[in-house]
Amino acid sequence: MQTTLLDGTWSLTPADRKRVSLHTQYFAENFSLPCPLPGDIHSALLAADIISDPYWGTNELAMQWVGTLDWIVQRVFTVEEGQLEGTRAILTLTMADTIITVTVNGTVVGNTYNQFRRWRFDLTDHLKAGENTIALSFTSAEAYAKGEAEKLPYPIPYSVYPVYAKHRNLIRKTQCHFGWDWGPCILAMGVYESITLDFVDEGIIERVRIETKPIDDKRWSVGVSVRYNAVADASLDVRTEVASVVQEGTVSVKKGLNLLTFRLSVCDIQRWWPHGHGKAVLYPLSLTIGEQTVSRRIGFRTLEVKTIEDSEGGRSMTFTVNDVDIFAKGSNWIPFDALPSRLTEERYEQLLQSAVDANMNMLRVWGGGMYEKEIFYDLCDEKGLLIWQDCMFSCSMYPANEEFLENVEAEIRYQVDRLAHRASLALWCGNNEDLGAITWYEESRANRDRYVIDYDRLNEGVVGRIIREQDPGRTWWPSSPSAGVGDFSDNWTSDKRGDMHFWSVWHDGSPFEEYYTINPRFVSEFGFQSFPSLSTVQTYADEGEHNLTSVVMEHHQKNPRGNSIIIENFSRYYRFPSSFDQMLYLSQVQQAKAMRMAIEYWRTTMPHCMGTLYWQLNDNWPVASWSSIDYTGKWKLLHYAAKHFYSTALPIAYQKEDGIVEVFVVNDGPTAIVDAKASVKFASYDGKKLGKQEYRQDFAPYSSTHLATIDLRKKKKLERENTFIYLKLKSDDLYIENSLMLAKPKESRLQDPGIKVAVATAAGGFSVTLSCTKPAFQVALDAGDLRGIFSDNLFEIRPTAQKVVSFKTKEHVTLEQFVAMLTVYDLYSSSRR
Repeated sequence: MQTTLLDGTWSLTPADRKRVSLHTQYFAENFSLPCPLPGDIHSALLAADIISDPYWGTNELAMQWVGTLDWIVQRVFTVEEGQLEGTRAILTLTMADTIITVTVNGTVVGNTYNQFRRWRFDLTDHLKAGENTIALSFTSAEAYAKGEAEKLPYPIPYSVYPVYAKHRNLIRKTQCHFGWDWGPCILAMGVYESITLDFVDEGIIERVRIETKPIDDKRWSVGVSVRYNAVADASLDVRTEVASVVQEGTVSVKKGLNLLTFRLSVCDIQRWWPHGHGKAVLYPLSLTIGEQTVSRRIGFRTLEVKTIEDSEGGRSMTFTVNDVDIFAKGSNWIPFDALPSRLTEERYEQLLQSAVDANMNMLRVWGGGMYEKEIFYDLCDEKGLLIWQDCMFSCSMYPANEEFLENVEAEIRYQVDRLAHRASLALWCGNNEDLGAITWYEESRANRDRYVIDYDRLNEGVVGRIIREQDPGRTWWPSSPSAGVGDFSDNWTSDKRGDMHFWSVWHDGSPFEEYYTINPRFVSEFGFQSFPSLSTVQTYADEGEHNLTSVVMEHHQKNPRGNSIIIENFSRYYRFPSSFDQMLYLSQVQQAKAMRMAIEYWRTTMPHCMGTLYWQLNDNWPVASWSSIDYTGKWKLLHYAAKHFYSTALPIAYQKEDGIVEVFVVNDGPTAIVDAKASVKFASYDGKKLGKQEYRQDFAPYSSTHLATIDLRKKKKLERENTFIYLKLKSDDLYIENSLMLAKPKESRLQDPGIKVAVATAAGGFSVTLSCTKPAFQVALDAGDLRGIFSDNLFEIRPTAQKVVSFKTKEHVTLEQFVAMLTVYDLYSSSRR
């Protein structure tokens, strides 16, 4: 089999030059412009300066016309005479977005209408030796969806956002392309994976399924199932190899689809473990049928999701890997760019390594995005990141007509075939919030049964049925949030069963202490917004717009009440910031405080609660949002906080009841902490020590240990407004700190810490040494737009101990440049001029 890649530069033209002339004169003066594929049409127009950067200012609004028009990309390619002799020519498109007519040498050879399917077209009868022309004609997703809406016998409602395109739920395309409450409306069009033309003389491997099962302590069974599409009846050599075990022989195939199976027994296998629990060991598996060879990497592990009923009407949700219950620590993943051409392997690596560096072991691939590229799952397998995989339905009702259901069935079959062998894949989930959304819309409230039936036809009748049929060994979870199969509990307010989305603090305006009022089993969404750092704001707003109520700052806040909620909580917890950059800083402090309060508390309830996935890890453009890493890849303060509050072992103190401090040590790792010393020290804001309590003991693996209940009301001389608690956990190979202010920051009598900073060059970057004369709180370092990560950030400094932080750079930076860019923030200074 020979393969021709059709990647490279194609020619882009509008389908209707008259309509496009209302927006640009470029195509009146030029026939076409270059368009790289894999890539997207918006990026090609941007590179030619036909549209302005949609991420700058309010430019998003000015380029909406692109998504309303139809476009054509085409190219010429050469076919050799020998390639056509005795072969079938098969064109393969994946991540083809979305409504595309494929034409070869003037003849229509097929159509695509689902971004999430693989499309194959037989071009054998349409090619000739020499030059050939292929054209991909893109129909506007907005126009297509509008046309589908006009066919509906009754409306299918969906959630809308400040800038949006209509009827996103009627087209199988990345839903957040139509706009979301954190992202722009950019109706991308293009092909985002390599375009291949295979000249097949024997056959083509359509699918490879791999199943691993332990036989005993030393041996594993590996089953390989292959769907092979043969060009003709034939006898073919076959060979498969994994873990130094080989099976080979000869098989007879019939023209058309054939199912081939292999089974091997392998020994002395190292198991695959999630991050923080062992090594994510992978083994290469190769499979050869005739002249075609494919390879996979597999991990040997067992995985189940325990959903056990308890005596109080509750239902657990625990991910168990290799018979060990794992506390899931992580966040929600969205597509990291609204322009798909920018979905580079380098950025996948950076974001996923940042998740690992923050001690995460799970990511939820959110249902309003896309089934991710292979590189995403490759890296998750390598790094030990478990994946909660939503299917791509979100915040909507969806059609249940035969045509739509058949399209979805093909989508799910392809995606399960593609991903089921992944060691990192922990769970299939039907959708994001569609079950709850039945109660959101006037239409579905007025005719509930109609929309419940439609929901069931799609989610259980197609999505769930196909997943259970094709991947029976992996858990099917009907929706997020959900109490599980067959249970339609309200998991927005009920914390007893399955996974919960808890948004009372953000959407309802409840105080952060509301997190203490629930006792969840697993929380798969909750969050609080912040603004990005000043260096990121400068990528979309000039200095004249540096005000939260400016046109640009409000445009880059897609949640209608977002800025108001952030400001309202400033007044609830903090003294009001004194400048624009202090406001950005304090918003990130506040965001980190909210997530820290929730996650630290829920971790202490382990094993009742066995997972927290905050919303969200990343952004798809520069914006105020719930993310812990901004669009540029820069860590917000929340991400540094996550690195701390997701530490394997952590001392934790909280005030759930006024005046009562509870102290815990959590250890969710596989190793006991032996002969540890945990200390709880009281100090005043002028640095005076007010007393301490110490505990010496072991802390078992996978444990939460209650150390003490401290009644502040019995400490008559203690002034909460002038006191904080400093916690320390120490053993031979562990040292970690934590703290708790006993009053709200705005009520606390902080003193000028007198922070001094010394900077020096160090291996891989720079060291920053900080000291103070009075205790310093929420100290944050910012290196502007320099690419790099601090070893620690958002910390306290005591007068008795210097703090040394390193900054690892990802580019060449001189000491002078680093010093010029470095800014040090702290809580006391945030409200002072």
